[in-house]
Amino acid sequence: MPPEGLVPLPEMVSRLERVLAASPADSTELSWLEARRGQESNGKRRRDTFESLGRTLLIRVRERGRVGVHRTSACDLSDLENGMRLALAQARLSPVAPASLAPPGAGGPAAALAGSYDPELARMNPQKAREAVQRIAAKGEMARLGWAEGRMAIVTSEGLRRTAEVTSGWLEVVCGRGPGAGRATAGARSLAVLDPQGVFERARGRQGPADVVPPPEGAVPKVLAGEAAAALVELLNRKAFTSDSFHCATSPLRGRLGEQVFAPAVNLRDDPTAPAGLPFPFDLLGTATRPVDLVASGVFLTPVLDERLARELGRAPTPHLVSPDEAIATHLFLLPSGQPNDELMRAAEGGLWIAALDPVECFDQRDLRFRAVARGVRLISGGVPGRAVPDLVWEDSLLEVFNRVLAVGSEPVSVATGGGLLGAVTAPALALRGSGSLRFALD
Repeated sequence: MPPEGLVPLPEMVSRLERVLAASPADSTELSWLEARRGQESNGKRRRDTFESLGRTLLIRVRERGRVGVHRTSACDLSDLENGMRLALAQARLSPVAPASLAPPGAGGPAAALAGSYDPELARMNPQKAREAVQRIAAKGEMARLGWAEGRMAIVTSEGLRRTAEVTSGWLEVVCGRGPGAGRATAGARSLAVLDPQGVFERARGRQGPADVVPPPEGAVPKVLAGEAAAALVELLNRKAFTSDSFHCATSPLRGRLGEQVFAPAVNLRDDPTAPAGLPFPFDLLGTATRPVDLVASGVFLTPVLDERLARELGRAPTPHLVSPDEAIATHLFLLPSGQPNDELMRAAEGGLWIAALDPVECFDQRDLRFRAVARGVRLISGGVPGRAVPDLVWEDSLLEVFNRVLAVGSEPVSVATGGGLLGAVTAPALALRGSGSLRFALD
């Protein structure tokens, strides 16, 4: 059975206002997020298809300097009132907390982001998604089309009011089977910007010849397609730039502010206002979003900062809160250069072109060593991808990879993250000097 529908935004705001008006706390914050998600495939073995509905309401109160927090997935008025009572009870048992460095909604008014809601994606369902993919796919081509619709509201006793309705879509295409299959991925806030036809054409252009050859021996140069580069950027983000990785002292960048940590060609920016990266106007506690540079010319400028980390580093919090005590960059951009992809290919002559990395896992947090299956691999010959190579297991260090960047491409690709709704990683192709180990994948 399909999931029930979303609560209309005006109705939910009315419920939140009633609960807020009845709160006896010194200050009260209510944050509500609801999302409907789905994914459908044109394949016969549809293992990755799903429909789901998720709700989260965060109630945070401050009473006589003590903070109480309660989370619930309920949305009825009586359940919200009960959640308020539980948050107040927790506050009475909590120690006195330091005053907030930045009140909810800091940063001024949240910008209205045009094109963030697409009625066509909001009406999407498995049948429509399957038909949309089947209209484009040829024999031997498989695709997964996903969609999400989200609503968010934040109200506080300090007068903050934020609301947003957004949609997103993502598409993964594989043309052909086995080694040499062409692969491409994209994410966008609207179906028109997602451009399914264009994603299929990009995947078809990456399909290699039928004959398969072994990979060259040794640590060979590589060119990662934007989708593969985005997978490594997202892993680096989660393991090195989050507030939690600094609190737990697991980030290898801790204590290295202002140092050259990556190659000079590496520039990382979190920009929730950029149309290409599934933009969102405020973080999950209501602070207006803005661009924040994390790495410039390889120099580490800042992690994302919740209040505790901001106090420790003597800085202001950044607009990246996904909960009261956790900050994560959700709209990360590896900034492109002016170098076209053919120049990257020439820089990696004799090496490997990698269309996708799936799955990717970090198995050594200290050195950020990762293991990934490289798919859509082809030999680079004469400055272009040539003969196909079997899927390979690649083991390397993220720190080493981003220190071995030879060149950054000029054509970014956005890959939806975080359940496909609230953000994306956007990256162009990357040319890398040889590093890491490669072996044949068993799957």
